[in-house]
Amino acid sequence: MNFIQFTKRLKKFDTRKIVFVGLGSETRKDDFAGVLFIRYLRSTKGFNKSILIEAGRNPENYLEKILSIEPQAVVFVDASQWGGKPGEIKWLNSDQIKSISISTHTFSIKMIEQYLSSHSPMKFFYLGIQPYTTEAGEETSGYIKEAMHKFFSGKRILSVNWLLL
Repeated sequence: MNFIQFTKRLKKFDTRKIVFVGLGSETRKDDFAGVLFIRYLRSTKGFNKSILIEAGRNPENYLEKILSIEPQAVVFVDASQWGGKPGEIKWLNSDQIKSISISTHTFSIKMIEQYLSSHSPMKFFYLGIQPYTTEAGEETSGYIKEAMHKFFSGKRILSVNWLLL
């Protein structure tokens, strides 16, 4: 998948009513991929009016903020073990979320989805990034860094070199 395909999937929604939630732990190498994706996305023009949340390991801390926006769509982005090549980015369907490892976080994403949808109608999407490793450490693998560059290539990226240090 690339940025253009990603954009097509979300084109029916008002970009001001899309919330992106990046998940991950910066102390577990590639588990940080969801947050890293949000940082790259923030540097593009395509979703500059969307709400971009770097939730890290605690998406539950942002539930009221998400509800206050009255979103049409919520996109959870996280490292997930779905059998792809390291760094590969893929839309995951709701059924896959139940059967694969998408999170090392306190609350399950499905529980958060249920809470949000009980308050307001919205669509949920899951973007999985296949990690190379989620062992302890702060350096994201080259697979993830390369995947981010490739995914966002062709889009105007503003000063993302600091992400790769």
